[in-house]
Amino acid sequence: MEAEIVYSHAPLIDAFWHVANQSPEPIAGFFQMLHQQLKQGASDLNIAWAKALGNLMNNSALSYDEKEVLNQFGQTLGQHDISQQKKYIQLALTHLDRILEDAVDDQHRYSKMVKSLGFLAGLFIVLLLI
Repeated sequence: MEAEIVYSHAPLIDAFWHVANQSPEPIAGFFQMLHQQLKQGASDLNIAWAKALGNLMNNSALSYDEKEVLNQFGQTLGQHDISQQKKYIQLALTHLDRILEDAVDDQHRYSKMVKSLGFLAGLFIVLLLI
């Protein structure tokens, strides 16, 4: 998305189309929906973004925090010049990276807990059988 906006200076409708063609599902569907809504004459990008984001939430495993970051990003999309837009893209990426780090930490914590519980459950069964 950043490359389409910053480097190719593509209008949003074209940027959405290019990103949709280069992305896997469900992201491709999100950008295709945005492209179709703008092509059909949607007057407000914020409404189109919110509608497509709601559809994306139904078709993916995004968390509430990720939805909020994407929603805030959608509010700024198309409102500023290219250099400001690049800063908003970087800000959204920073927030998403923080959410990813939190998810990885949770994964490590819970995987250790599950391994410990599995070991203890196995030990308990062995003790019951003895």
